Amino acid sequence: ISSPGNPVGTTTSAEQLKEIAELVVARDLIVVSDETYARLYYGDTDVAPSIMSFPGMAERGISLGTFSKTYAMDGWRLGWAVCPEGELFGEVNKSRYYISSCSNTFIQYGAVAALEGSQDCVAEMKELYQDRLKVIVEGLQAIPGINLVVPDGAFYVFPDVSAYGASGVIASRLLDEYGVALVDGAGLGDGGEGKLRIAYSCSTEDCKEGIRRMQEFFSGLERVK
Repeated sequence: ISSPGNPVGTTTSAEQLKEIAELVVARDLIVVSDETYARLYYGDTDVAPSIMSFPGMAERGISLGTFSKTYAMDGWRLGWAVCPEGELFGEVNKSRYYISSCSNTFIQYGAVAALEGSQDCVAEMKELYQDRLKVIVEGLQAIPGINLVVPDGAFYVFPDVSAYGASGVIASRLLDEYGVALVDGAGLGDGGEGKLRIAYSCSTEDCKEGIRRMQEFFSGLERVK
């Protein structure tokens, strides 16, 4: 489970997570919960709902977290996994050893400082992301033929631009002709064809300018459907 998720930016509700948790227990499954964006959540609570909060998950769940997004430490490549002791822990630890062993000392001290220091920066960043999200969503909704689900977490929007043709062609033209860098949704799986992933982790002014250029670009296109 990845919630809030990349690339759509949507969050699995507590009610849905409860149903999944009950199924996991009934079928004796293991659940891996990717909570990378858990604190970049724009709902009614400080953090996104987590499947790990439901009965039975502590015994069969693995929670994954990272410093990359909440604390803007993406280049530091440091995160964590929380899981029950026993055989499952051994397998997780074995995998981790061959992927990320021996994180250097200054990164570990930086992570401690992030956790123990003031969290005001996180709250301030969330407010900025919400402002940027509004800019992106309202700008896209003003373009005829573009549809999207309004995100409630992370920092991505995943609009459907298929009314104007193939997303790969559109992404390439936006980059080459207008200097707007987006991700072609087709590269993220079959369900992504016709969609573009937009990240609003840049400045608010850059978001406004990017949307302005996109509006100019699409205004010159004919819809194919």
